[in-house]
This record gives sequence, structure tokens and C-alpha cells, in this order.
Amino acid sequence: MTHWRLNPTCQLHWRCWDSDYILFNVASGQTHFLNDLGAFTLELVAEQTLDKEALLEALALRFEDFVIDDELREYVATMLEDLDNLGLIEPVP
Repeated sequence: MTHWRLNPTCQLHWRCWDSDYILFNVASGQTHFLNDLGAFTLELVAEQTLDKEALLEALALRFEDFVIDDELREYVATMLEDLDNLGLIEPVP
């Protein structure tokens, strides 16, 4: 099972307005716009490496209206791929 962590080369600067997050990565020079789910995911993987199931459980605890079902699993899998493609997180073997 793949575990995820924050990409150690990232140098992140955050700004938040309501539930909208703007993230600037000094290392890449890129700016990213995140929702609550993406921002919380980055916070979690910055603290510890997590696999998708542990991440789903943490998200369900944080966002009380979340139900871990196939739709949420698919959404989180896609989000992890997107964050990886942006260079913000990376898989840990």
C-alpha cells in the first residue's frame, strides 16, 4: 500500500480566506488554489506519512458529514494523484 508524505523540497507559504486556500511553493515558483479537503490533506501528510485509508479516516473525523464510500475513495485517490503531479506530495515506498 502506498504511503504519502509532503514533498521535502517544498517551501510552502499559505493564505486562507474563508474556505479558500492559496498556496505558494517557493521551490517551484507555483501558486495553487486548494479547498478545505486539499489543504487539510497537505497538513496531515506534512505531519506524518499516511496511506489512503488512514487519510480517509482522518478526513471523516475532521469533516463530520463525510461518509467513507466509493465516491469519497475515488475523489481522494484523484486528489492524491493531482497533489503528486503538482509536486506537493510524494509516495513513500
